[in-house]
Amino acid sequence: MENVGIVYGVEQKVDAKDKKILKVLFEDGRMSIADIATKTRLRRDSVARRLKKLRKDKVITGFVPVINPPALGYPNIALMLFRVKTGNESAKKKFQDKLVGNKFILHISKLIGKFDFNCAVIYENTNHLNQIVEEIKTYVPNFIDNFELFQVVDEPKFEKMSDLL
Repeated sequence: MENVGIVYGVEQKVDAKDKKILKVLFEDGRMSIADIATKTRLRRDSVARRLKKLRKDKVITGFVPVINPPALGYPNIALMLFRVKTGNESAKKKFQDKLVGNKFILHISKLIGKFDFNCAVIYENTNHLNQIVEEIKTYVPNFIDNFELFQVVDEPKFEKMSDLL
């Protein structure tokens, strides 16, 4: 059975064998091709070929460690929604670039609707969060029309892409 979907405007084809490989990689992204072949019961050359294709097709975009922010001293997460003033695309681009450059912002989404940007921010304590907010306000003076801040108290589900396989 083959699934076809659109990811970031690109059609992707992932079959059952690819899904087996991806599930195994979720266990350990550093696993050798030989170990993946053993766990999936696929031939080593097939695994190597499929991994190369999955990377080429941007199904796999990289292998990175998953870091636990509290272990680095950032036990808190907040979600920030920003509505910015319209009409000035260069200011919007500058604002976005500054958000991307902020090391405490883990995720940024551009939105359609009441707000233009959504950011997930990690922080030490409320004082630190206030400093981050005040810094963001200076990125492009008088550009933020409105923002809302939500402090995360619990994460009943965190992205576990392996569940999609």
